[in-house]
Amino acid sequence: AVGALWWFGDSDEETRDYLVVTTRTVSGLNVQGQVRYRGIRVGKVADIRLDPNDVRKTLIRIAIDRDIPLTAGTRAELGYQGVTGIAHVLLEDSGKDPVVLVKAEGQLPRILMQDSLMQELSEVGAETMRNARDFLANANQLLSPENRRSISNTLASLEKTTNNAQEATAQLRLLLTPENVRLL
Repeated sequence: AVGALWWFGDSDEETRDYLVVTTRTVSGLNVQGQVRYRGIRVGKVADIRLDPNDVRKTLIRIAIDRDIPLTAGTRAELGYQGVTGIAHVLLEDSGKDPVVLVKAEGQLPRILMQDSLMQELSEVGAETMRNARDFLANANQLLSPENRRSISNTLASLEKTTNNAQEATAQLRLLLTPENVRLL
């Protein structure tokens, strides 16, 4: 039984623990979920909990293969598998800060989670829909029957003014003939 537990428990792989910190929701992510580094499975999610010091933050403890080189430039994001909605943690290294992440006294090294493309599209899509709704409400208000009558009256008045201006211009041309200019 001990041998089976050791064999199936992956206890033969040495891992390092890290703490992924996010202020976003982590829907679809579960304990034992996959952790991938540049698309390769390198570990699993060990624990998910709220930060006791700041409940706006979610702390995700991940166990990563010991030989994976995580640096201060490493960022995490949620990735999703197909249409199932099952999430995994995807680690990417930007290369901007090559300092190796090390354990501080009494604390796990922290990796910040950035928005995934799906989260950004979701936010932008929701904001676009709100803007479109507001635009249509304003357009409906602008095009109320009373405003349409006002706009029609304004256009009719503008047309009359334009016709009057054209007549006045024609009369002015008649007055400003070269002979009349000379006499003036």
